[in-house]
Amino acid sequence: MFKIVACVAQQHDLGLVAISAGICLLGCFSTVTLMAEAEQVEQVERWALSPWLLAAATVFGCSVWSLHFVAMLAFQPGGEAAYGLLPTAASIAIAVAGALVALLIRAHAGHDPLKVAAAGVVLAAAIAGMHYTGVGAMAASSLLVFEGAYVHASLGLCATLAVVALARAGDLTGLGRRIEVTLWLALAICGLHFTGMTALTVAPAAPREEDGSALGSMQLGLAVGLVSLVVLAAGLTALLMQRHLMRRRMNELGRMRLLGNLAHEVLLIHRGGRVVEINQAGLRLFETSVQEIVGRPVLNLFSEADAPALMRLSRCRPEDLRPEEFEIRTATGTLVPVELSCRPIEYLGRPATAVALRDLSQRRRDEARIRHLALHDALTDLPNRTLLEERLGLALETAAENGTSVALIYLDLDRFKPVNDFHGHAAGDALLVQAAKRMQAELRPTDTLARIGGDEFVIVLAHTRTPAQVAETAERLVAALGRPFQIEGRSEGRSETLRIEIGASAGIALYPSDGSTAESLKRAADTALYRVKDEGRGTVRFFEAAMDEQLQARRRIEHELSGAIPRGELQLYYQPIVNGRTGEIETFEALIRWHHPERGCVPPAEFIPLAEQTDQIGRIGAWVLDTACATAAAWSHPWRVSVNVSPKQFRQPGFAAGVAAVLGRHGLPPGRLVLEITEGVFIQDAAMAVEVLTALRTLGVRLALDDFGTGYSSLSYLQRFKFDKIKVDQSFVRRLGQHADSLTIVRAITHLGHNLGLQVTVEGVETQEQLAVLRELGCDQMQGYLFARPTPMTGPMTTPISAFPDLERARLRSLFDGPPAKACA
Repeated sequence: MFKIVACVAQQHDLGLVAISAGICLLGCFSTVTLMAEAEQVEQVERWALSPWLLAAATVFGCSVWSLHFVAMLAFQPGGEAAYGLLPTAASIAIAVAGALVALLIRAHAGHDPLKVAAAGVVLAAAIAGMHYTGVGAMAASSLLVFEGAYVHASLGLCATLAVVALARAGDLTGLGRRIEVTLWLALAICGLHFTGMTALTVAPAAPREEDGSALGSMQLGLAVGLVSLVVLAAGLTALLMQRHLMRRRMNELGRMRLLGNLAHEVLLIHRGGRVVEINQAGLRLFETSVQEIVGRPVLNLFSEADAPALMRLSRCRPEDLRPEEFEIRTATGTLVPVELSCRPIEYLGRPATAVALRDLSQRRRDEARIRHLALHDALTDLPNRTLLEERLGLALETAAENGTSVALIYLDLDRFKPVNDFHGHAAGDALLVQAAKRMQAELRPTDTLARIGGDEFVIVLAHTRTPAQVAETAERLVAALGRPFQIEGRSEGRSETLRIEIGASAGIALYPSDGSTAESLKRAADTALYRVKDEGRGTVRFFEAAMDEQLQARRRIEHELSGAIPRGELQLYYQPIVNGRTGEIETFEALIRWHHPERGCVPPAEFIPLAEQTDQIGRIGAWVLDTACATAAAWSHPWRVSVNVSPKQFRQPGFAAGVAAVLGRHGLPPGRLVLEITEGVFIQDAAMAVEVLTALRTLGVRLALDDFGTGYSSLSYLQRFKFDKIKVDQSFVRRLGQHADSLTIVRAITHLGHNLGLQVTVEGVETQEQLAVLRELGCDQMQGYLFARPTPMTGPMTTPISAFPDLERARLRSLFDGPPAKACA
């Protein structure tokens, strides 16, 4: 140790030693800074790692080489030295190449101590190779003698310090750590050089004159040192410029990340099939961290079944890319449906692909909920009429193939209307729910219990054996409904438990003896039920041929209905539809009534189904359309008139042409006519229905989808054709404020309509509470007894102005004064 110090103090120019030490420190700090930049780049893009390491190796090799030759100039062995050109050139190449190999090993070592040690040994070998090759260049003018102990000491010291330096270079984000690693590297270089110089004894000799390759002098060495300083200065300048550019790019990246984190959708960027960037919404959706997801293959984020479709998407041209639905896999293994959109972009100077993922979980839940509502009764959650038709048809097909029987039971609750009248609709609804549960308890899982009306239920018993078994099941149902019900209700403002007793009547029809089709079987069961009601209720009856008298009575009604138009017994009533924000009247819906000379006013619910069954609905519907258009054309104010169209009327040939003829005959602008249809128009021939609707849209007629949410596949119909508005069925509105599910349903339908650009109209509004909720939900139009009951407009002097004077319209507007209330579930 003392000999090394003596060598430095006595055989070196201390001024040049200080310069060489400065070069060494400057070069090592530049190298460490470049390594830190490479470390940051590796976290974003692994492909950019090698250029940074090459720059670091070049700066390190030049600094080692510069230190060596400046220190050699400081060495005063007793004579002027010359250097061989080839060893001098080879020494810098050894330093740069060896440093590059060592840094590459370190970059891929991670936390593996063996790889870190290997990188340190390679770096020490590069330093030693450069030093002893450079010293060997002096052989051109001197005899060199090395003392082995100091040579070995220099190698061991350099290797130890190099391993320590690279071991401490695992995290170079802090300035203190960079300075520490710089000092370890400088000690490794200086320790080897000066220990190696202590091992060297130089004897001057005559220069060799072989090929003129022995060059060197004090001035040449000084020039080499100056050139090395220029190289280091250039390296530092480039480093500062690169850091400035990188800072700008990282600022841009930070702004992009900020904008990405403001989005609700998942935004990620991938290059070469691996994730390089993701926003906070993506981390929440995948339930993971940035470290876990950046660098992962994109295909690993999706379900295995989606891999072929994703590969196909990656090969599409940019102009052919369309949003598609896939399933992503979260960190917990959960599959989440998403809508994927992607576009090629430039990210950090290189091509990449930006991917946007929209979580479809809530939409899928809403769709599933709406599909369930389309097939089930909103109150009892039993299958509704549509699902009943489907299951009955399937049961009949199976029975026809297997030669088995099917029983159809029509069941009505007895004395149910007084429950609503005396205890309110809430008690009636609770009674229906309990009644449904009692009936389900008496049936097999393979049987179908459906609610098709207020207190009307239908049971399908498939795979029945004998009429006696069917009768036993029906009698159990009637007996279960005959037991008292305990209903929570209110009396005189107080909560109390109501004891309610009702009964039930059931009519039964058997396949194939009572009917070979679903329609004939339902008609037979309905006839049997009417016979039970006529005989006093509370019992069970099978359909019999003797019940034809009732059928004859129905035929008489059919005949009377067929002459109702010529006799002037049919009349249109008009009910206003008001603006959901202002209360102004915008439309009048035309509602038909039958004034029978003996039966009095027959509501449409009684004769319209009969008209549809007997094919009279086309003629009646044409009269309604013509009368409504004629009446609306005479109004002084351009209100719209809304007319209901039955599926059978809609499917008549030339329906659209007939509508055009009516409009032209009465001079009514097409935009003032609204045709309300139900999804029944799509059932038999959806393509034909879309064709007719398109023709009506071409005329300029407005189109509304009526009773939305009560049919089988309203969502699919909205996809097939763009209606102007949807009408929310009154069954959903009636229970607002009483059941949280009703609010959820109406909110889901309203949001769906608005998201599709449709106007949303709600019908059946009867209370201020319902109005407040619907205003808060943002419903566009409202209709119901709260605003006005249907009113006849007979004669040329009766108009909406006279039927609804200024005072009445002012009352409607006053209902909408003040801000809407908060809708709470």
